[in-house]
Amino acid sequence: MMHSTLRRVLGLGWAYRWWFLATLGLAGISAAVFGFVILAIDSIVRSWSGIQSALDDGQGVAPEEISAARDMMSNTTWHLLLLAPIAAFSAWAAILVGQRLANTCLRDLRLRFVGHLVDLELGFHASTAKGDLMTRMMADLESMRNLIQRLYGRVMQQPIELLVYAAYVFYLNWQLGTIYVITMIPVALVLTRIVASRKRRSRRALHARSDSLVAFEQITSGIRVIKAMGSSQHEQRRFDGSNRTLYDKMMRVASAKALSEGTTHGSVFLMMAGMLLLAGWLFEQALLDPATLIAVLVVLVRSTAILRQLQHAVGDVAQNLPAAERVFAILDRQPALVDDPALLVCPPPRQAISLQQVRFRYGPDQDEVLRDIDLEIPVGATIALVGPSGGGKSTLLDLIPRLHDVSDGSICWDGIDVRRLQPSSIIHRCAIVQQESFLFDDTVLENIRYGRPEASQEEIEQAARRAHVHDDILRLEGGLGYQTRVGDRGSRLSGGQRQRVAIARALLRDAAVLLMDEPTSALDAGSEAHVQEALDELMRNRTTVVVAHRLATIRRADCIHVLGGKDDGDMRGRIIESGTHDQLVAGGGTYARLVAQQSLEG
Repeated sequence: MMHSTLRRVLGLGWAYRWWFLATLGLAGISAAVFGFVILAIDSIVRSWSGIQSALDDGQGVAPEEISAARDMMSNTTWHLLLLAPIAAFSAWAAILVGQRLANTCLRDLRLRFVGHLVDLELGFHASTAKGDLMTRMMADLESMRNLIQRLYGRVMQQPIELLVYAAYVFYLNWQLGTIYVITMIPVALVLTRIVASRKRRSRRALHARSDSLVAFEQITSGIRVIKAMGSSQHEQRRFDGSNRTLYDKMMRVASAKALSEGTTHGSVFLMMAGMLLLAGWLFEQALLDPATLIAVLVVLVRSTAILRQLQHAVGDVAQNLPAAERVFAILDRQPALVDDPALLVCPPPRQAISLQQVRFRYGPDQDEVLRDIDLEIPVGATIALVGPSGGGKSTLLDLIPRLHDVSDGSICWDGIDVRRLQPSSIIHRCAIVQQESFLFDDTVLENIRYGRPEASQEEIEQAARRAHVHDDILRLEGGLGYQTRVGDRGSRLSGGQRQRVAIARALLRDAAVLLMDEPTSALDAGSEAHVQEALDELMRNRTTVVVAHRLATIRRADCIHVLGGKDDGDMRGRIIESGTHDQLVAGGGTYARLVAQQSLEG
């Protein structure tokens, strides 16, 4: 799994391979520049040590030798001054290119992630906590940015530097070069162990972080209920449990990080001790001179710093890999409904939408929500779905535009099974008004235009007039009219205003089929009257299916179908009565009892 995830992360950057190759080239230039310093130190020490040895032995030193040594130092100084801009540029460019590569990959991945989420079916979103998706979108994707940055940065650049340094050591002394390479092997094994340990603990910490964010999201979403019920202390105690679990998991990650730090630090010191032990023996055997020894010690100091940086980078990779797995888990989930070009484009219905022996369940291990539904929806008719809670009315409404696929049976538009039609083309033929219509935190204008993005200002205002909300928009606080921002989920508007803006959006869409899910049940009597006027305008000359709790709103429906609720035993999720309002009331069945409960007899 780990290697597969790494390959996929590396594949993200391979689309920008020239930037990646540029970072490797810059790393090589940086190492080569430092290698020149090593050779310069070797040459300078070798020159001056020869002069010093001659003086210690009482021998004379020719002025030409001293002049040559001074010239070497002077030339080396000028070379270093010339190389300084190259060293600075290579270090600056390596970081900048690496950051650009990581941020570009994250930009593409973020867009792909959100686009994929939008494509996934409603069943996925119904079964996945919003806090978990937020964690994957924000925290996990940010962890992936760090992962890409580390992989294409230190993890892949610094081994090149170590190889360049190894080549310099081999050039100076092949015995020390051999030991230099051999001592890298146990350090590499230690780094591999670090990856496995930190990855396991980081995965558990990520799940704990997601659970904590889910709990927090529920608290913020339900703050009104919490305040109204006086349950603040209870929610604090509940959150404390997930918070403590997160703390424990994060401390286990910290423990693994500390262990890897100590192990690598000790391994580096053992490597240096081994190199110095061999260097001492070579020096005793006259196989190594002081100049080479000093140069090799400089390489060791630099290599030690690189190994420490590499250990940190590898640890970060291990810690961020589980975040990549969580993101890929979403991207690997195939949408249940895909727009296959081979499928037919859905035309406007001309005759009827029919449901034949439809059965539906949300999952293979869950109970059936709908059973043996046979339903005919003639074009231009208004069909109402009513009944006790738990009968699957809203689910049935979602099946008509194929937001879900039926478990058994079929849904046909003019005799064509919806599974033979492109899902997006079916949605295009529908306008949906829900009980609590969602408004985006944008202007009134853009929320109405969402129904048809290419609509003009005049068309938007006409839709608002037909929805009986135009005057309300002009009177909104601030005097900005259609440019007024509605706030989060439309919080700056009243319930009736929000619903009428949603109706204006549906009117602007001008779809042939209208689907409404209890559009007035959450409103007071005054707001309901205004919204009902807007709904009457919206329903005119359209094929309409409405789920209604307030039965007064559907008295004029062409046909009312009553579904059995959760207390109706085997009749749950089945159509138990059908007819007009007057027919069902006269029949004295379930519908008549519901009407009586709402004091709407006759």
